[in-house]
Amino acid sequence: DPRTMSPTESWVWIDEYGESAQSVCEGARINRLPDETLLRLKNYGYGYQDDAITTNMAGAGPLPTTLHYCQRYEFANHTFAKRKIRHDFFRCDGTPMDFDADAIMRELNLLDVSGLSGSQKKVQRRMAYMICHLIPLINLALEEYKMDMNC
Repeated sequence: DPRTMSPTESWVWIDEYGESAQSVCEGARINRLPDETLLRLKNYGYGYQDDAITTNMAGAGPLPTTLHYCQRYEFANHTFAKRKIRHDFFRCDGTPMDFDADAIMRELNLLDVSGLSGSQKKVQRRMAYMICHLIPLINLALEEYKMDMNC
């Protein structure tokens, strides 16, 4: 749950992710993970998704090992909840989940002047992180499904 302040969960990694609140989503698109995540994945030996990323991230912080999709995440008029995903999402004529990166970035830009407490800002940033990872990953999975099924 992104509202927890427990030090035993990996939320602290998200709290320290990148140099600004926007880094949790910067560069994310409907089927592309955020720049910071791609940089870290490339550093770990992955990063097939974007060959344009060449920066060496030696010493970069970790990434969570799991994105817990069973929770409900809401940010900038986006919602991700496993029970809200269509049961027939993976099909040849399936359409990707909506993702408005500009709206998310606008909302992240407003966090600093929002008047929210520090812990409330952390929760919002965590929600944005999950939206900017889960939706593009699900959409990438749909693309892969279509290729595998020769749609």
